[in-house]
Amino acid sequence: MNRMNKSQKIQKSHEIQKSNESQENQAPFNWTLPGGIYVSLQPSGERIRVGFRKTSLLDYPARLASVIFFTGCNFRCPWCHNRELVLSEADDLLLLGECLSIIEKRKHLVRGVVLTGGEPLLQEKIGELIAQIHELGLLVKLDTNGSLPEKLSALIEDPRTRPDYVALDLKTDAQRYGDLSSSFPFAAVIQSLNILAKYKEEFEVRSVVVPGYLDEPAVKALAALVPEETPWYFTAFAPGNCLDSRWNDVLPPDTDDIDALVRIAEDMGSKGLRR
Repeated sequence: MNRMNKSQKIQKSHEIQKSNESQENQAPFNWTLPGGIYVSLQPSGERIRVGFRKTSLLDYPARLASVIFFTGCNFRCPWCHNRELVLSEADDLLLLGECLSIIEKRKHLVRGVVLTGGEPLLQEKIGELIAQIHELGLLVKLDTNGSLPEKLSALIEDPRTRPDYVALDLKTDAQRYGDLSSSFPFAAVIQSLNILAKYKEEFEVRSVVVPGYLDEPAVKALAALVPEETPWYFTAFAPGNCLDSRWNDVLPPDTDDIDALVRIAEDMGSKGLRR
């Protein structure tokens, strides 16, 4: 297979950007984890079904943790590799209450619980869930796209609902965030970042290196906003099972390209890391 050079990769992703049509978020989302359990966020008033991984060595830094996966997201990143989040293509179910029962029985085996998705902050009672997990004597890590700063702030202000660790996604610069969500501006993400810095939460920022979205200008713009000494993890975009199937033809960035972005982040004061 012929490989595209860097400019061809970016051109390919720009072509996809221009042809993307807006997608309505009207139906419940479903998702089957690889080797895991079916996830379904039901419409308001029905019991929530979630995905669950009993044990993970990767999702919570330096912690053995269980992982709860919520569905539903207010962004539409075309390169998202979990298409099942929006296509309802699974048939095994686990109620959130059942998941918590399993965690309670295993609380002597794990140190924490990761709440991820999807976007966990879309859950109306996410604070109550965090409080329940804390009552089990476990730590909570929250993964978020940063689009709901008011909700994040409310969680942090209450010691019962305050996550012990937060991972915040930074996807691209201000100009290109509009391609991912027309309703949640870039300013909201930066507000979330400032909230985490203000309350001195243990947190990291993380970015997927996507051709045409995360490049040198984007990293320089973002690095000027990321507090110094903040861990900033860069991960390569991986084609395959993308939300927009056309992105399956976009080649991932070269390792040298990722390392160059890590160096920019480091030069501007962040702890740039490649994951």
